[in-house]
Amino acid sequence: MDYFTWSQEYYRDAENLKQTIKKYEEQLKGADYTNLEFLNSTISTYRNIYYDLINIAKELESRSKESYNAA
Repeated sequence: MDYFTWSQEYYRDAENLKQTIKKYEEQLKGADYTNLEFLNSTISTYRNIYYDLINIAKELESRSKESYNAA
């Protein structure tokens, strides 16, 4: 698999995760006090994973451009 295709998969996974984050953020609006900590923790964890996916995708995309220019 080439770097560009690989990066696109990471972007796609990040977008899917973004939808999950939005789902938890919606639950946060109507949550009772006991559930807030769980929801905030879950959202925080998913956001960290989301940003990791985006950064990896950018790195792979950069490598695809470098390998294209080297060829």
